[in-house]
Amino acid sequence: MGKSVLLDEIREALVAHLVAVEEQSAGFIEEFFPASPEREKVEAIVAEYIKKLEGLVQEAHLLNNPGAFPLVIIGSRVEVVDLKTNEKMAFQLISPLGELPGENGISPLSPVGKALFLKAIGDEVQVEAPGGTFYYRITAVHYPAAG
Repeated sequence: MGKSVLLDEIREALVAHLVAVEEQSAGFIEEFFPASPEREKVEAIVAEYIKKLEGLVQEAHLLNNPGAFPLVIIGSRVEVVDLKTNEKMAFQLISPLGELPGENGISPLSPVGKALFLKAIGDEVQVEAPGGTFYYRITAVHYPAAG
């Protein structure tokens, strides 16, 4: 697959995702945070997410290194290493409104998803989960996930 075809696919996927987020964000917030004290915080995160997606669409022509997508966004596959065990894992960040695509699909509302969301390669995150506290370093980000 040629470089320009890959760039076109990334840009098209980003534009489609941006449109979907803009169209669905109000309904998402209303469904998951109707009268929640977290509502304002979530609205701010969604606004920041839209702004970052707009920036990624503008810079899509610069995104030419597979596995080095600049941010963890919904639809990306994230490779991490556990900083305590050195175990390598991969997760796919999925829409909270979508279906779970296998055992490695995580929502940005989950503890792992919250920790990884909008982070970059090299970032280290701490995850407070029901199973304990986990420490990961992001080693690669692929977008779209199949990339």
